[in-house]
Amino acid sequence: MTGQRIRLFAIDAPELGQKCARGETNWDCGAEAKRHLGLLLQEGEVKCRVRGQNAQGFAIGECMISERDLSEAMVAAGFAVAIENSPGDVPYLELEQGVKTTKAGIWGGTFDSPSDWRKAHPKARIAASVSPKAQGAARSTRASGGQVYRNAFGCAIKGNVSQRNGEYIYYLPGMNYYDGTRPERLFCTEAEAQAAGFRRSRGG
Repeated sequence: MTGQRIRLFAIDAPELGQKCARGETNWDCGAEAKRHLGLLLQEGEVKCRVRGQNAQGFAIGECMISERDLSEAMVAAGFAVAIENSPGDVPYLELEQGVKTTKAGIWGGTFDSPSDWRKAHPKARIAASVSPKAQGAARSTRASGGQVYRNAFGCAIKGNVSQRNGEYIYYLPGMNYYDGTRPERLFCTEAEAQAAGFRRSRGG
């Protein structure tokens, strides 16, 4: 499968160039989805099992990294939607409902479904896909160590943009203000949060 790009199984994500809305602000959710997938790829070696092809001829695969399901991780972070008619017992629909309540990622506002957006932009570049070449790059730049924070809905570190001064701040479970914070991003490790430009809350 050298050089073959594999779309992640049972999910669909905003494509490069796709914009989503948060109130009066448009943001590049396609680029953010790609960047978050890149952070996930830094955790280790990717192993994919191809399940078939989609209508466009792209391979569809179940991909794992360090025993972590990449499709699940993208949904948990709010950067992908679950595909309802996927074959087999896929838990992402239930996970998606939990992510909607936190308004993480694309659920913090409005967006066109990726499939509808692609129909309107047939030359769009694919965001949520992996390749052996990308996997090799991920192994060479893998972040070292770091505690993983997860809960029943996925990644548990809450990233929020301060309405007071615009700072990008993240909160670990158990910190002051954690329970009352509505996350705009979710992260599994502090390294992911810091790579995205967030700093740890000084509130303890």
